[in-house]
Amino acid sequence: MNFIEKIKTSVSNTDLLITVLEKILLIIVIFIIASILVRIFNRIIDYIMTTGDNANKKFNIKFNEKRSETLHKLVRSAVRYTVYFIAFFQVLSILGVNTTSIVASAGIASVAIGFGAQSLVKDIISGFFIILEGQFDVGDNVKIYNQAAFIAGGYVMSLGLRSTKIRSKNGEVYFIPNGTINQVVNYSLMYNLALVELPIKIDKSIEEIEDRVNKVVNNANNKKEYHDLLYKNDKFHIDYIEKIADNVVTIHVIGKAKVGKKQDVETMLRRDFYREFESSLTSNEEK
Repeated sequence: MNFIEKIKTSVSNTDLLITVLEKILLIIVIFIIASILVRIFNRIIDYIMTTGDNANKKFNIKFNEKRSETLHKLVRSAVRYTVYFIAFFQVLSILGVNTTSIVASAGIASVAIGFGAQSLVKDIISGFFIILEGQFDVGDNVKIYNQAAFIAGGYVMSLGLRSTKIRSKNGEVYFIPNGTINQVVNYSLMYNLALVELPIKIDKSIEEIEDRVNKVVNNANNKKEYHDLLYKNDKFHIDYIEKIADNVVTIHVIGKAKVGKKQDVETMLRRDFYREFESSLTSNEEK
């Protein structure tokens, strides 16, 4: 009798082992399939998103390069999380967990953790609208504020639904929850204004000084090196005369520089103005 019971116990243990092994194999297969699906979806996303031409042809949407990169990363992340979330529920079913009851109790659980998840929901909603409205994209030079309080400034390294990563000019990397982003100053939209202030000593009439400034401006407008830096062949011009005080007149010259070229344009223009007015001062001293 004892021998028979041992056989039954052995058979029972064998069946249990087989069942456990089957479940382990099924779980492995599920994650392998999920991994394969993620790769397939990623290739499809890469094909659609990596070139503006494909996106335009298939969806009639115009993407700039940075917006395409941002959406590309976001869509890949969303697909990956969705596939693995479904796979996780399949694994729970295999392990005998009643997923229906989990879904049914989600409402109660959401109330219980609602207060703790408020910031997460706020971050995701804010991230969605940042991307939808195109407030900034990967690679943009921005300053981030929360209720007028400065948070961080620099170049956007990544933009997701949950958070934004920014590298400052000093090299620090900031991880900013999107829900804390209240105001954005973007220096990378279309063009940057190149502005040069010229405090000029009044040694001649205002009209003569203005003519000399216009001479430098016109020469700059005709130089090829400026054309490569200006936005859509924009032209420099005198914006306004700010003040006349202590025998000095301040003249503002302005132009539209390509994104990221503001400092280069201003430096070149200052050099041109220095050459013009430095030679004049020298001739005056000689007299």
